[in-house]
Amino acid sequence: MKPIVRFGLLVPGLFLLGCTVGPDYQKPSLPVPEKWHEAQSSKPAAARQYNEWWKSFNDPILNDLINRAIAANLDYQSALARIRDARSQRVVAVAAGLPTLSTHSTASRRLNSVSSTGGSGASSVGGGAFGVGDQIINIFQSGLDAQWEIDLFGGIRRSVEAADANIEVAVENSHAVLVSLLGEVAINYLQLRANQQLLAVTQENLRNQQDTLSLTQVRQQAGLASHLEIAQAQTQFSATQAQLPGYEEGTKLAVHAIAILLGQEPGKLAALLEPPKSIPTSLNIAEADLPSELLLRRPDIRRAERQLAAANAQVGVATAAQYPHFNLTALIGLQNAKITDFTPVGKSWSMASTLSMPLFNWGSIQANIDSKQAQHDEAMLAYRSSVLTAFKEVEDALVSYSQQQNKNKSLQQSVTASQLAVALSKERYGKGLTSFLDVLLAERTLFQAQRELVESDAGISTQLVALYKALGGGWQTVGQ
Repeated sequence: MKPIVRFGLLVPGLFLLGCTVGPDYQKPSLPVPEKWHEAQSSKPAAARQYNEWWKSFNDPILNDLINRAIAANLDYQSALARIRDARSQRVVAVAAGLPTLSTHSTASRRLNSVSSTGGSGASSVGGGAFGVGDQIINIFQSGLDAQWEIDLFGGIRRSVEAADANIEVAVENSHAVLVSLLGEVAINYLQLRANQQLLAVTQENLRNQQDTLSLTQVRQQAGLASHLEIAQAQTQFSATQAQLPGYEEGTKLAVHAIAILLGQEPGKLAALLEPPKSIPTSLNIAEADLPSELLLRRPDIRRAERQLAAANAQVGVATAAQYPHFNLTALIGLQNAKITDFTPVGKSWSMASTLSMPLFNWGSIQANIDSKQAQHDEAMLAYRSSVLTAFKEVEDALVSYSQQQNKNKSLQQSVTASQLAVALSKERYGKGLTSFLDVLLAERTLFQAQRELVESDAGISTQLVALYKALGGGWQTVGQ
């Protein structure tokens, strides 16, 4: 049997004898509560409720902002770039276990100072003599080199396993970035609309307080009110007026923040967003599904689990370094003394194998294994922590959402009662039946109640967004 044929039969035999050292990965099983402690309903929500949750607010501008953020946000684009990088790294890992083929060409000039004793003095170097002594000759060579490291103990296979897990880590990281992005766009949009509503409420109260100030001035001219009452009315009007710059600032800052989230200049969206609109609310009843579903939906949990898988594979890579490495090399080529006479006459070939095994390395290999095992243990703890944190965030969001709704109902009643109190106090003051302090107190109470109601309206929607974010909703509608 020819050597090349025997060589070709040896390679697959060695490959089949290989094994994979290191621990095989098993997804950890963690304790999961049967239901949410703070859930208002025992009925689990449908999965579709989370996929495009922002559409439940029925706000076309918000929908447009979300779509534009997905298309242009810089952090999300960076996360997608990391996916491409991870996929390229997998190609590198796979290629390490495959034969490599390279070509080479050389030209050399040499002096023979000893006469040839074999054959004729032919100029061909393909097995004949190089010529007589003190003769300068040229040698031209060209050929192909093949190399292959046989993965007998699975180090390369573990590297590919780690690369696969790292791709999934990058994908889940992009999902986590997307969940955060969608929440940030919605929350900043709600803050924008809340500041606009607070600005409107303040301006309305300024008009009412201006009417009170004018009424007081008329009564003072008629001798029915004092200069103190005018000063008190002016003080309250000025204090209310001082609230305007803060709400105007908040409006502009929210516009700037949204523009950055969309990958645009801070003032780019002013024309679209600065015209006042009401605070968007959702008519959907927010419900959370089973806690076990959270492990499948939240991308940060999925990312932590894939990081654990990658760390487990790296333990195998480090362990394989303890075992022998087997390399095969082959060379086939042509050589001649004249570049114009390249013919098969001057052919050459060679085959070789190398078996190497570490004997003494001052404990560096074992130290590397210990390091990778410690990183695996750290990844396990990070996975458990991410699960517990996710459960906490959902429970927090559920209780905050519920309590904000209860608070809102009380504030609505407070505003209604305060409006009646202002009307009655002004009427009684005009008739001289009550003091001016009653009017000031009623107006101050109404303004405070109206502001708190606006903040509560925004708070309900904000807590709903936080709940959807804690439940890991939104990324399912976008593919990589």
